[in-house]
Amino acid sequence: MRKAFLVINALLTLSLIAQLYLAALGFFSPPEDELFRFHGMNGRFVLPVLLLLWIVFGLFARIGRSNIVLTFACLVLLALQTAYFIIAGAMGATPPPNESTPGATPYILALHGLGGTILLLLTVVVFGRVRRLGPLVRSRADAASQPTATG
Repeated sequence: MRKAFLVINALLTLSLIAQLYLAALGFFSPPEDELFRFHGMNGRFVLPVLLLLWIVFGLFARIGRSNIVLTFACLVLLALQTAYFIIAGAMGATPPPNESTPGATPYILALHGLGGTILLLLTVVVFGRVRRLGPLVRSRADAASQPTATG
């Protein structure tokens, strides 16, 4: 089960790296190309699914309480990625930020990039910590109660 967790962890990490690339691609391309939508689609669909699978597999893989807490922290960070835009919109920001963006909204919107970076770093940290745990070893009592295949 830990192998499955680590595979999902690796996919999540790669998706977060792709998310950074897609953000840069959208930012540096002409607006009429609408390439920024790929960043939004990955963030709205792929990342949440991978993150939820990551948490579920982490619970079954018995990765330890502190690692489970970190996976839930990543879920909170992902939710905050949308909340930053909701808060800035409530303060009068219009996407994308421009010269008329009022007051502190650029500082709130900048948290989106910071939160994404922290999310990426946490997936790398959890991967390393769980990898050091090694494979999940059943106790001898559990192994003895399991039927063995004879052939």
